Amino acid sequence: NEEDQRSRAHHGFAFFRKMSADVSHDMRNVLSIIGEYAGMLDDLLVIAKKPRHLDLQKLKDLSAKMTRQVQKGTQVMERLSSFSHAADEEKKSFDLALLAGNIVALSQRQAKLAGCKLEAVLPEEAMPVRTNAFAVQHAIFTAIRAIEESLQKGELVTVRLLAKNASAMVSVSGPAASGGSEQFQERISRLSEIMNEVNGSAETSWADGTLEVILAIPIE
Repeated sequence: NEEDQRSRAHHGFAFFRKMSADVSHDMRNVLSIIGEYAGMLDDLLVIAKKPRHLDLQKLKDLSAKMTRQVQKGTQVMERLSSFSHAADEEKKSFDLALLAGNIVALSQRQAKLAGCKLEAVLPEEAMPVRTNAFAVQHAIFTAIRAIEESLQKGELVTVRLLAKNASAMVSVSGPAASGGSEQFQERISRLSEIMNEVNGSAETSWADGTLEVILAIPIE
């Protein structure tokens, strides 16, 4: 109904804003570091004007550091571009492995703020699906946040992919002392709503001290 659509749009925009804010923070860090290196370069150029020996090795090291930061900034912007274009069409074909890797990378800052580690264990081969890419990104991020909030500081959240029957499965898991708090259940409720958008499902399990959220996405 109309109220549900407004709710989905609200949460979708909130997710988009969150990701954009995190990328902006990362880019500010990159530009700040490049600015520091530019200042060091100016100092070296001042030295070069004086009757002193210019340390070429320092100059090479500084150039290499600046290049690495430019590459890092370029990678961040490419991830943002991929994330943004996922919202171009309501339904599109894409590589789920590539999309999952991208959203895990974009979620690293949030994981750090939560005091957790975050890794993706993804297949080398592509996992093609056709559905709403933006909703899938939102679902994976929500599952990551649900697990993060259930773990102790310093614990590891792992995102894995596997194919089962006619579905692609996204597993998000981590070591937890319980099967999830009330806040966890609220996130799972919201996650189920997101998965309905892609005709998928979200299930949770807690066994042997591991809390897991499994997203089933139709491959079509």
